[in-house]
Amino acid sequence: MVYYCQIIKQINQNHNYMVSIHKVGIIMASKYLDSLTAAERKELIRELWEIQNGKCFISDEPIDLIIHERDLDIDHVIPFKLGGKDAKGNFALTFLSANRSKQDSDLNVARVIHRFYKIKENAEKQGRSPNLNDILLDRGGAMYSLDFKRIGDEIQYSFSRISRTAIVTSRVFVDELSRAEYFFAKLPIEYIFHDDVINPRSIGKNVTGLISEFYKKNPQLHVALGWIDIQGGPESRVRIFDGQHKTAAQLLLGIVEIPVRVFINPNTDNLIQTNLRAGTILRQVAFDKSVQRHLGHTIYRDRVIQYQKEHGYDEVYFNFSEQDLLAYF
Repeated sequence: MVYYCQIIKQINQNHNYMVSIHKVGIIMASKYLDSLTAAERKELIRELWEIQNGKCFISDEPIDLIIHERDLDIDHVIPFKLGGKDAKGNFALTFLSANRSKQDSDLNVARVIHRFYKIKENAEKQGRSPNLNDILLDRGGAMYSLDFKRIGDEIQYSFSRISRTAIVTSRVFVDELSRAEYFFAKLPIEYIFHDDVINPRSIGKNVTGLISEFYKKNPQLHVALGWIDIQGGPESRVRIFDGQHKTAAQLLLGIVEIPVRVFINPNTDNLIQTNLRAGTILRQVAFDKSVQRHLGHTIYRDRVIQYQKEHGYDEVYFNFSEQDLLAYF
């Protein structure tokens, strides 16, 4: 925590460290900082300011060394408990407010989490919660359709829109139970989109735990699921409908290629119902009631449209009952 106080010194009995409270905040357990003179401390602040291009390490907001003189803090980037050193190369300059409200003791993780909350804040200004698409757009993703060609049990594609013209070939597999076809691909984020119809879930604060987990080099155990439609022409968007929180965490940490299991020409109605059951009957994912209603309405709407088309009705014709729909489907 950071407190405004007069300059004092205390001895930490447990670790025999000096705890110094300065006008730029409280610097916990740092012999190095405590050994600096006022002039040396001021010079360190300027050096950190220049290294960070004049911005707060956590919030990335501009710092004015005169205007914000009383609002700054110096902290370890990697904390002692995680092996960080009490040395010049392990310090960063932050705003007091950003350091006080940080979501992780490691400033590298705190900076990533702060970025997520900025995205969340911008989405909430639009009256909604953030989703994977917001994270993708922030990181430069969701830009291009995938160019492909199907040859027997293989599918070929290229990332030529980002100057990677080599042809990639992936084997097409068939799921033994559902008979669904799919392939595995490591896709640049420019070629990944979010499917907010099959999976309308927003990105919640539990993504912060995944960010910390992945940052510690612990493996990502679940491959994202997506789908493409190759019936409409030689290009299609890869739409992610499962694993979006893990995908979002990787994106926020700077990963620019995501492994995806891509279903080919799937029955999207079946995917919607499967996703709904996963969050209700099977409890495989945590769906709140609003998401359940959204999926239910999507299924109902699609059934109405299908009923109209297959009976040759105009899209504004609704002279049929729910019992008619139930009997037909």
